Amino acid sequence: MLKSLEKALHEAADGNVPFGCCLLYGEERYPHQFLNRGLARLVELGHTLEVYDCSQVTFQDILVTATAPSLFAQQKIVHLLNLDSYQKAEYEKLLVWIESLIESSPITYLFLSTFKLDGRSILVSRLKKKFTVVKSDKLRPAEVNQRLYRRAQAADIVVDMRVLEALVHLHEANLPLLEQEFEKMMLYVGAGGRIDQAVVDLLGVDGGGGNIFAFGDAICEGRGVTALVILDGLQRARTEALIIVAMVARQYRLLSRAASPEYRGASAATLAKALKVPPFVAKKLVNQAKRLLPPAYATAFAILRDTDLAIKTSRLPKAIILERMVLKLAGLR
Repeated sequence: MLKSLEKALHEAADGNVPFGCCLLYGEERYPHQFLNRGLARLVELGHTLEVYDCSQVTFQDILVTATAPSLFAQQKIVHLLNLDSYQKAEYEKLLVWIESLIESSPITYLFLSTFKLDGRSILVSRLKKKFTVVKSDKLRPAEVNQRLYRRAQAADIVVDMRVLEALVHLHEANLPLLEQEFEKMMLYVGAGGRIDQAVVDLLGVDGGGGNIFAFGDAICEGRGVTALVILDGLQRARTEALIIVAMVARQYRLLSRAASPEYRGASAATLAKALKVPPFVAKKLVNQAKRLLPPAYATAFAILRDTDLAIKTSRLPKAIILERMVLKLAGLR
């Protein structure tokens, strides 16, 4: 997805290529932000960009102004956004207009973007026959891993891939958040440095969340004392109590699936693919599932439910509520 957008931006930057067009649609926001950053970069490089908001400007007005020669350059890039504001009849006119741009126009590249456009729209079906059409979907963890790794490489920084996978897994491949946190870590270690778990813990990246994996592992493996020590660190990092409970609940959901008859005896690779977790997480789940008997999962979810309710309604300190949760869960077999 992002590679397609990158390719379109490179083509737009090359004034010698034939006319091109790229449609980006879908509700996932990061690809739209990525496109906007790319267009801003083209402006920094000296390209002329005209932006039209279709929710504010009629298609007829765009037709007149967008095709007029620019006062600043012979060639220009045009971006139409919020296309969902138009009706089907205007889409038909837009498609005819785009065809006319191929022959002769000051527009070298046309970008179209919208959040609410249906994938069955005539814009999607007709444009993808000749041009680039990209659906804005959530990035896969592997894509996020790759982008962050390449970013570190460009800055001459070594990254512990196990730590990187853990962060991506923890934040469910939320690239905007991860980029922000990664930038902080890269500034800290500098060129020639290394990002490892010690750096993550030191900077408090994700509010101590880097330790939530170790916390969940300690609970599920029955290591109550270790879990209490990690809990103290999470609380000193001001990690929200409900986030801690939510992450432990997530661990037990994964664990219950790993222990189900469907995946009993499955390899770590098969389990990783089915649960959409990194292979090293799947290996841990396989080992942890061997410890608990089937009735323990229902009890664990009941404890988590009661803990969630107590945090929201009880006058007891949250630290005590969480400590009780740890002791009860770690004692399950």
